[in-house]
Amino acid sequence: MKRYLAIGLFILSPAVWAQKPVIADGGVLNAASFAKDAKGLGTATAPGSLVAIFGTFNASTVAAADTIPFSTSLGGVSVSMNGVEAPIMNVEFTGPFPFITAQVPFEVLGGQTSGNMNVVVTVNGTDSDPKPMPFTAVAPGLFTIPPDGASYAVLVMTDGDNVGKIAAPDPSAVLNYPAAPIKAGGRAFFYATGLGVMTPPVPNGQGGLDVDSSGNPIIHQTVTPTVLIDGLPAKVEYSGASGYPGVYQVNIIVPNGVHTGPKIKLQVQSADGSVTSNTAVIAVQ
Repeated sequence: MKRYLAIGLFILSPAVWAQKPVIADGGVLNAASFAKDAKGLGTATAPGSLVAIFGTFNASTVAAADTIPFSTSLGGVSVSMNGVEAPIMNVEFTGPFPFITAQVPFEVLGGQTSGNMNVVVTVNGTDSDPKPMPFTAVAPGLFTIPPDGASYAVLVMTDGDNVGKIAAPDPSAVLNYPAAPIKAGGRAFFYATGLGVMTPPVPNGQGGLDVDSSGNPIIHQTVTPTVLIDGLPAKVEYSGASGYPGVYQVNIIVPNGVHTGPKIKLQVQSADGSVTSNTAVIAVQ
């Protein structure tokens, strides 16, 4: 089975910190959907997912992981969740909304299906106060371009020329990445986070591109989610590791009967239908 790496854009530079870090109330959000509740607070996230941690970290520069597996320390910053060190993807301390992107360790479940986890950010040896945040077994979020949780899904297909394209009207809609509408019945894959544990397990901070003792690829898969396009269920051919920590790849066939248009809704639900992702869009012709 062919799998692909997620798209990522990060800036590297040094960093300087001073005062005690503070995590914002409800400031741990799904890094794909940025889902919030009615009070504007982050909703439950899932083990293995990427989260954005917002707060006051009193710094003026950024740092980003440039190797896999991710380290649990980056530029003097570390994050723990229920006492487990979290792999860190990047720290962004410039601008009005400083944040840290980290992977929720798979161990935070602790045998539970839902609950709270205490999140602590440490900057140059200084700990924040613990901030309780909700978690659940599955909390899907769709990555979009631009990365606002509501724009075009990173749903990639080929339309006969062997060039991967995002299912959008044209490149201008997706920051000038190659793009074209997809057809009903077409095969594609998209990127998400928060789809829960995989079988066999993938260690924290790793992407799941590994091999067995005979050199054969190990396929790490989740419980199959429900994918809805224009409200119709798509056939899911694969859901699992993408090769990038915290990012899941889902391979689908676009259902026949979907409407055509530049902004057709795409959603993902947990297998039991209890949790639904943000609503992203794709272009269908």
